[in-house]
Amino acid sequence: MKILFNTIFLVTFFYSLVNAEIREETYYKIGVFDYAHQTDMMAINKKKVTNNTFNSKYLGDLTQIYDLMFLGDVNESFTHNNDKKIKNREEYAIYFSTGYQKKFNPSDRFYIVPSFSIGLYNEFNKGKDMGFPIEFKSEIEFNFETKNNFIFGVTYNHISNADIGSTNPGSDSILIGIRYKTN
Repeated sequence: MKILFNTIFLVTFFYSLVNAEIREETYYKIGVFDYAHQTDMMAINKKKVTNNTFNSKYLGDLTQIYDLMFLGDVNESFTHNNDKKIKNREEYAIYFSTGYQKKFNPSDRFYIVPSFSIGLYNEFNKGKDMGFPIEFKSEIEFNFETKNNFIFGVTYNHISNADIGSTNPGSDSILIGIRYKTN
């Protein structure tokens, strides 16, 4: 049953990738994945915001997004736990997702961007076991745009399998990003 479910998900997921229009914006963020637990890893996130929109009756226009997150921790460089049993352990994982976001502008230079996505998570070596390959991500970004078109942002996200897996440890991450707005 899991194989059938994963196959259907992959076909639907990659179909949406193929039919995506030209990307409006691509940017990168860096931070700590799962900072609240001993399995924290460095996270590098690439986010693509498309031109595709979905109109929700209650939320208005939602914009389609794609996220690719690489996670890694070599020799427990980012781990705050001093337990000798886990020293010199290498952790790696990857998370790829698609979903929707909504941009709110409380002022001219400050905006808040909540999003929700569904994706595939895979750990390598001794990376964090999230309990199931399909994971849901809820995220909120706080961005400030300067007068010279630089954007500084802080992102918080939570990734969880919503109890559809054998376990559901979840993860909480904090990322920062600096980018230049070209348009």
